[in-house]
This record gives sequence, C-alpha cells and structure tokens, in this order.
Amino acid sequence: MDALQIKGLRSSKPAHGIARRLALWSGQIHPRNGQRELASKLTDVLAAHLREALSVRNLVCHGLIGITAKIHPEGNEAHLTVELGDISKNLTWTELQIMFGWMSRAHWLIRDLTTASLEPDHLRAENLLLGWQAFPDLS
Repeated sequence: MDALQIKGLRSSKPAHGIARRLALWSGQIHPRNGQRELASKLTDVLAAHLREALSVRNLVCHGLIGITAKIHPEGNEAHLTVELGDISKNLTWTELQIMFGWMSRAHWLIRDLTTASLEPDHLRAENLLLGWQAFPDLS
C-alpha cells in the first residue's frame, strides 16, 4: 500500500483496523476508468472474500463456544460453533479448508493487483492478471 498514492484522505492518521485498511487499499487500486474490467472484478471478488474471512476470524476469536470432531464415519462433519451478537453458526472443516486454500494465494493476488494498478498501460495491466481470472477457484 505504501507504493500507492493515497488521495482525498481527510485525516493524516494511518488506517486503523483490518477492515479500514482493506477498504482503503481496494478503493485505491479499483480501476475507475472502465478500461480494466478484469482488475475491477478481481478487486471486488478479493475484497468480498477478505471481508468474509475477517468476519470468520472475528467469530472464532471472539465468539468460539464449541468444537466438535467427526468421531464416527456417518457422524456430522467436524466444526467450530460460534456465537457473537445475534450470529450463531457452525463453521465446518470443509468451509475452513476452502477459505484457507484461497487465502494462501491471496497475498500474490494483492501484489499483482497493486502492481497492475501502478501500470500505465491498460493492456499490460490486464495481462498481468490473466492467471487470476478464476479466483478463488484456481486449483
């Protein structure tokens, strides 16, 4: 984020908190001219996934009330039980593994989106992101 010029901020204070930094970063790299459709789509998809992961993180860190394991083959899938405010849910092993899978690649996408946003040539910027078209399903 340091490489990006941050314009229009009303405060000289640095962004505080993960959600604020995510909003600031995605707002700065989101193409505004309509010429970078792939960059725009990927920025939106990644930011939405990261916001959801942040929500899961907050639920686990601040609202974990139970852990279950799959003891019998025909039993329920292993999961975490979380409650926070009026949210109550089970986070299954499968759901968490899917999230960890795309998160393990997200830092490279952040790098490529940031690099593409600094590229003056629209075609070169979009070409840099071609390998990410199917994100998060890149298996």
